Amino acid sequence: MKKTMKALHPLLLSAALGAVLTACATTPSADPAADLRVPAVYGRGDAAANAPVQAIEHEVTAPVADIRADAWWQGFADPNLDRLVARVLDSNTDMASAGLKLQRARAQAGLASADLWPQANGSASASGSRSIDSSDDWSRSNSASVSLGWELDLWGKLRGQRDIAQWEAQATAQDLQSTALILVGQSAELYWQLGYLNQAIATGQANLERLQRTASLVQAQFNAGGVSRLEVRQAQQNIESQKAAQSQLEQQRVETRNALTVLLDGQPWPLAEEPQNLDVAHSPALAEGTPAELLARRPDLRAAELRLRQSLKSIKVTATSYYPSLSLSGSVGSSSTSLGDVLSNPVATLGAGLSLPFLKFRQMQLDIKSADLSYQIAANDFRRTLYTALSEVDNALSARTRLAEQVAAAQASHDEAVEIARLYEVRYRAGATDLRTWLEAEQTRRNAELSLAQTKRSQLLNDVTLYKALGGAAT
Repeated sequence: MKKTMKALHPLLLSAALGAVLTACATTPSADPAADLRVPAVYGRGDAAANAPVQAIEHEVTAPVADIRADAWWQGFADPNLDRLVARVLDSNTDMASAGLKLQRARAQAGLASADLWPQANGSASASGSRSIDSSDDWSRSNSASVSLGWELDLWGKLRGQRDIAQWEAQATAQDLQSTALILVGQSAELYWQLGYLNQAIATGQANLERLQRTASLVQAQFNAGGVSRLEVRQAQQNIESQKAAQSQLEQQRVETRNALTVLLDGQPWPLAEEPQNLDVAHSPALAEGTPAELLARRPDLRAAELRLRQSLKSIKVTATSYYPSLSLSGSVGSSSTSLGDVLSNPVATLGAGLSLPFLKFRQMQLDIKSADLSYQIAANDFRRTLYTALSEVDNALSARTRLAEQVAAAQASHDEAVEIARLYEVRYRAGATDLRTWLEAEQTRRNAELSLAQTKRSQLLNDVTLYKALGGAAT
């Protein structure tokens, strides 16, 4: 009994020292993420409404949201867009890599959990030897052993490492959803860009044909002596200018198609399924939710929050790595010159080892301080990420309102420009105005048509940006 108590004295001393270290080394000196506040509503640029007044908890409790199940892009009611998104999510290499990273993170979490349990090992060997300068018989030796080792998790270090690995796996799952959200946004943006370019090119071609008809009319008038050569040159100059604009738009379409091919892992999107204009597109209704909900909805914020918890946990793991550790080991082995008798006389061995890493006191203090500072940096980065996300949503919501106004104004401007160009054409044919005035009215009409298409495209792209900023459709 006395021998047992003597053997326990070092363990009790280590436990006491560990308790002292625990009390003074695992709490961060400052916690920048302790008091997170957000606005009560999205203020759309209103400084008073955007003041952070509502406290939120930065704990992720909601399950991982599936971007595919959300399917917010279906709100645009375009089956071709739905098919494009489905193909991108199925074939894109970024999605494949994100899925593989998730599998790797889950495997790492499994390894961290396995460290909590005894680790077994076994070996078997056979050898033979004889002197090369004699005719002696071979001397043979056979051995086999099985061992078991177990580090007792006295201070929770291994459990902390397991938690960190599991949080990383959860964060990687959020990364996968964030990748999907980004890819859906890129697909929709390129899709609407193609719609705009196809519409602009078709409109430009119609304008080019109209300009050529105008040039023919002017040439006929010139031949009849009704106009000067200046009018002929003006008509031809407008044709060449339109050709240059067409060439630029066609190059942009090539680049957009190639970008879409990259998203589809090298498979081009069928030309027949490209949108030909933006006339059928509409801005879907969307429930914006509240700022406090954003943390639980955006996968990048959820991933950042999980990694922040990792960083905080790492302070404790770093500290506990310097606490006394107790390892138990046991093995059973045997050896014999005969393979058949190798297991006949097994020998069992038991052992225990105690390490005292806290004796490196200066190194321990520096490592814990480094982990504490890393957490504070991560917490400040998380705060900036959160407030940047809130700003993105607020900007997109404000732009949604303004772009609706701009579309209405651009439509009215286009309608007026069409009517003005028609009236100037009538006046020119009646000889009441010169060719320059009519051509300028036609150019104004073309510019108004392109401006309307560009504003509609901006409206659709802003809707995509808003969905991404919100983390998907609000429910």
